[in-house]
Amino acid sequence: MNDEQLQNLLFERNLINQDELNKAIEETKKLKRPLEKIVVENRLLSKAALYEAIAKHLGFVYLSLEGLNKADEELTKVMPAALARQTLAVPVKIVNGTLQIAMADPTDLYSIDQIQMQTGMPLDIALSSPQEINDALNRIYEERSAIADLLSDLHKGGPQTSAKEMMAEGSSIIKLVDLILAQAVRDHASDIHIEPEQELTRIRFRIDGILHEIPSPPKPWEVAIISRIKVLSGMDIAESRIPQDGHFQAKTEDKIIDFRVATIPTIYGENLVLRILDTASVMIGLEKLGFSSYEHLKKYEELIAKPYGIILSTGPTGSGKTTTLYSALMRINTIDRNIITIEDPVEYRLGLIRQIQVNPKAGISFAGGLRAILRQDPDVIMVGEIRDLETATIAIQAALTGHLVFSTLHTNDAPSSITRLVNMGIEPFLISASLMGIMAQRLIRLICSDCKETYEPSKALLDKWGLKGKEGIKLYRGKGCDKCKGTGYKGRLGVFELMVLDDELRELIIAEASTMVLRKKAQEKGMLLLAEDGVAKALKGMTTIEEIARVCEEHIELKPSHEVKVEPLTRGAQAPIAAGSEKVDVKTTDFEEYQKRVANWLSRKK
Repeated sequence: MNDEQLQNLLFERNLINQDELNKAIEETKKLKRPLEKIVVENRLLSKAALYEAIAKHLGFVYLSLEGLNKADEELTKVMPAALARQTLAVPVKIVNGTLQIAMADPTDLYSIDQIQMQTGMPLDIALSSPQEINDALNRIYEERSAIADLLSDLHKGGPQTSAKEMMAEGSSIIKLVDLILAQAVRDHASDIHIEPEQELTRIRFRIDGILHEIPSPPKPWEVAIISRIKVLSGMDIAESRIPQDGHFQAKTEDKIIDFRVATIPTIYGENLVLRILDTASVMIGLEKLGFSSYEHLKKYEELIAKPYGIILSTGPTGSGKTTTLYSALMRINTIDRNIITIEDPVEYRLGLIRQIQVNPKAGISFAGGLRAILRQDPDVIMVGEIRDLETATIAIQAALTGHLVFSTLHTNDAPSSITRLVNMGIEPFLISASLMGIMAQRLIRLICSDCKETYEPSKALLDKWGLKGKEGIKLYRGKGCDKCKGTGYKGRLGVFELMVLDDELRELIIAEASTMVLRKKAQEKGMLLLAEDGVAKALKGMTTIEEIARVCEEHIELKPSHEVKVEPLTRGAQAPIAAGSEKVDVKTTDFEEYQKRVANWLSRKK
């Protein structure tokens, strides 16, 4: 069902009110994502309700595949993996000689004919979502035989096989690299680390901000693996003494994924880090970033709707600043506005927005690029980072001459950003006149919904986090299960500290008030601290107190009198990003042992 057909169905059956439907359609056009995904992610309808309506309209029943972990041997023989993936159909069970299958498109007569011809069985067809189909196919059809063949091919070459021979067209080393890339994307990893050590090559995926080890290949394969990635990235494979940067694209899981690659020489060989850039993960609406309440979200929406001024996002690397900035830009990205960005690097391509890559060799710095942008008649400017006095000065001049400027700083909280600008050499009166607001943020891990449990926290913990007198309150944690690989967490969400400047705060800035004074005044005006926003999410069962303590490094203990508001977001909430990796015993130089470990690892991931 295409977007237009779904739009008509939702309208005719009055499943969503017209205003919500119009906003969803607008978001679909901006983000270039299917309407059905926008509807579910914004929680306008539950996934079950949406697909039940679609199924009923098409004359089928909806079948959820979330509980389907592994098909029996008879089913996989009747319907091999190649047929299932080609037709996007999942075998569910055989009842009285009839094969029950779930399809993403049960009206696809060509695929249905193929299945009937190859299985020779009558079919009972149900509808499932495309995502459920893909996930179920990955769980059901084990890849152990394929990986065993792959590793066997590699082993046949022997330890004396050269990197050039191992990298030959169609070779198994190419397939191994492809497998690593595909698994990282499937696990929703943000980075792949390939780390040479004395006896092995360690490979780790960063998932939900935490590094997880995967089975490491024997040391003799290291050079070939690294060379393959360098070839893909357009690097010089003969040069291993200096750092190099590159990038490439690969198609995995029916998506085009960008990989940004950086190498650095170490005493044991070249260390590689691949940043995985999945546009779908960053192109999300503001409603799904993780604001604790609609009021909190509305404040930020009002901030980015201003015609001029500077809006800062602040936090350490990996705190989600890029996602927040892109979401803000997409919200105000209309045909009547000229939006230009200068970034280092340009991680994601945005429609209708001119994006400039910092290139010191060509003389394009943040400051130089910003000067050039001002001659391009911009309405909105995004500067990837304010790193020095020159860039800060030009950004402020732009804001004071009628431009809306977005940028980032690396500070621990919102009030500290003002002190940072002063320390750079910016006059306080200029900061006061140009700065509209600052949002500090972190990313926290979400409790796994499949193993969430309640517990009663200790009095000491309650007192520490400003919950004195709330004995008997229940908090939440994850026990650890197969879905979260024993971690108790699955997916991530933002915690925010939004400081909106008003006249009193501007006067304090001009008077060169300390960070502490600015923070106290902002709290009086209603600003939630990072830790407070985190506690609100812990009370709602979204995360744990331990996770808040981990992420808010210099967390400020809440005042005992502080009452944390726990309000629902009426316009949508974050759709958790699934994770799927685990810590495994990885050290091995023996081929048979490695083959066994990889097979075991893959089977546990189903």
